[in-house]
Amino acid sequence: MCFLAGHFGGVKNSKFSGDGASINMSLLFVGSFAMLVPSYYLDSIVANETKADHAAAVLNLSHISAIFLVIMYVQLMVYQLVTHRAAEDKKEEHELPELSFASSLIVLLLATLLVAVFSEFLVGSVDGFTESASIPKGFVGLILLPIVGNAVEHITALRVAYKDNMELAMGVAVGSATQIALFVTPVCVIAGWIMGVPMTLAFNSFEAMTYIFSTLIVYVIVADGSSNWLEGSILLTLYSLIGLALLEIQI
Repeated sequence: MCFLAGHFGGVKNSKFSGDGASINMSLLFVGSFAMLVPSYYLDSIVANETKADHAAAVLNLSHISAIFLVIMYVQLMVYQLVTHRAAEDKKEEHELPELSFASSLIVLLLATLLVAVFSEFLVGSVDGFTESASIPKGFVGLILLPIVGNAVEHITALRVAYKDNMELAMGVAVGSATQIALFVTPVCVIAGWIMGVPMTLAFNSFEAMTYIFSTLIVYVIVADGSSNWLEGSILLTLYSLIGLALLEIQI
């Protein structure tokens, strides 16, 4: 969508630095590998053994992988905010603050509280929605919820892409994916570990394949540091095919 927005903004080929995109895509590959190892381990179990017999090994592997992913995310934050902060600041749109620090902190805390409350209602209504609408949970979890949950980020990325600030748009879009893969998902696994709830990084073959090949295709497209409307159409086609597959596959 950002690539299309850049075209509608009057720019045939939007340029952006490939360094930031390359780093984020490399980290997404690390996340895909962390997912692939336990998933492939389960799928490679011989027929005379049950997956339940190897649940403890998969769980331990997921816990260790989750810790390493969080460490990688912390290193990314150090890279962006400390060692290479000057380079990252060039990507940002500098605007005068409209609120003081104290006011901003209060608004942030209130917004976080509201998001937590509404997220609880949202998660609690998923089962009823999927049953009444006859929509697979996989489609809701991988397509609908990310669109709704990241609506603000999507709007921001589209707005700056339309203004031909594709550097910032890529930082928002790809950076969000990196945050989910290297921070949110492993933190959920670690939180489950602390609370005694078994959560693993083992996904089914379709989910793992979709993640890995999507990451690969995006990496190929952004590697040259430029974008156009056709590349945007390619990614939207890929996204649509994944959505259609999820509607047909009960995950």
